[in-house]
Amino acid sequence: MHRNLLIFAGSPLAVSLLSSALALGQERPKQWPDQAAIEHFLEEADITHREKIGTGITNPEKVTLERDGVVRYAAFKKVDKNHDSWKSEVAAYELDKLLGLGMVPPTVRRGIRGRKGSLQLWVEGVSMNKFEGTMRDVGTWRDQVSVMWLFDDLIANIDRHLNNAIVSPDERLILIDNSKTFRYQKTLLNDLNGAGTGTHARFWCVEYDGDRERYPTRYRPELIERLRALTKDEIKDAIGKYVWGQNRDQVFERLELILKRIDGMGAEAFRRGTDRYPFPPGRPGR
Repeated sequence: MHRNLLIFAGSPLAVSLLSSALALGQERPKQWPDQAAIEHFLEEADITHREKIGTGITNPEKVTLERDGVVRYAAFKKVDKNHDSWKSEVAAYELDKLLGLGMVPPTVRRGIRGRKGSLQLWVEGVSMNKFEGTMRDVGTWRDQVSVMWLFDDLIANIDRHLNNAIVSPDERLILIDNSKTFRYQKTLLNDLNGAGTGTHARFWCVEYDGDRERYPTRYRPELIERLRALTKDEIKDAIGKYVWGQNRDQVFERLELILKRIDGMGAEAFRRGTDRYPFPPGRPGR
């Protein structure tokens, strides 16, 4: 594997590409431009060191990987309980990849010393609970938060707290720790007008309604089109090795609820071109 196949958020190249894209009014380059190469690295690289991360109840480890002179890091998780499993980590990545979101770091199945688990690319940045300051591009950031809520609804994630999301140096929202997902859940926790238990907007730099009546969310037309085109067979092919039965079937059922919600929003659901949210930058409520 060549070093130039692995471009990470916060690297000089990534920041340079970001600046160029924003200057031209273009979409930012992909977070992980060669996912297949990264997956292969995670699956085949030699493991030279392991250490407890020291956080989380699933006892994850930070693993050092080396291959052809390239050294990278990954998080290894081997927990495998009902509703808290490494299998869900891989499934979340596969579904993210199917939708083209690029928010879940590349994650593969791998055995280490006889224990099966998930191995997820280690990404640099700061967790949301430690993030301070303002966003350079508030509109783009809030679009990412919108997609996070939608994705968490799709995968029935009940555990998206501020430690489970990372802000990269170039202000990408990266979703880690997805083991408590793909539950038997028929409702949308982040429904715009619902009374569910979704994440509070004020902690994600999004305009906050104290009565929880409405969160301003918008999506790119391409994402909505992809959601509409998504089939049960595609979902099964993507996550069928890791999620099955009703838990898998309900992904499609929640998808239909999401599309119904988007249809009810009308034109407000779309973000087009360089549209931006009409809210000032900052961290409301912090």
